[in-house]
Amino acid sequence: MGVGAELKKWEDVLGDTVDRIDVGLLGYCGLYCGDCPGHTGEIADAAASLITALDRSGFDEVAAALFSEQLPHYAALGPALAFLSRLRCAGVCRAREEHCDIARCCLAKGLDGCHECNDFESCPTLARLEKNHGDSCIVNLRGIRRLGAQAWLESGERKWLGRKALERR
Repeated sequence: MGVGAELKKWEDVLGDTVDRIDVGLLGYCGLYCGDCPGHTGEIADAAASLITALDRSGFDEVAAALFSEQLPHYAALGPALAFLSRLRCAGVCRAREEHCDIARCCLAKGLDGCHECNDFESCPTLARLEKNHGDSCIVNLRGIRRLGAQAWLESGERKWLGRKALERR
């Protein structure tokens, strides 16, 4: 059953209690955007809070006066935190399909995701994600195929960056 059909099934059964965002955050590739720090904004928010706290306390002066030996590269922290504070996703892949080769492939084949394709385990387009995500996509797609999208999302079997997504938290 496709992701769209599965979402409809759960909406019919549970009405408004289904969190519509969950299934909508499932990428064609099997990665779950809800596990991505760029989507959640957790890192961006923490970096912005740290920037605010450091600025409010004038810590640059404290670091220079009291901790120059312990923090010799403190000046590099500001640009790094500024970068991290902007680390936010431009949107979930299902909303930006034109920017993703994997999404375009699925749409051209009439698939809701790679899990519906018999060739996903040897797909060169999908394999491009291995550099950043290890075997996460393949393992996730196997689970989605086996359990269905919603049940897989709820199972806790999700992987991201080559390890269980929930192990990072």
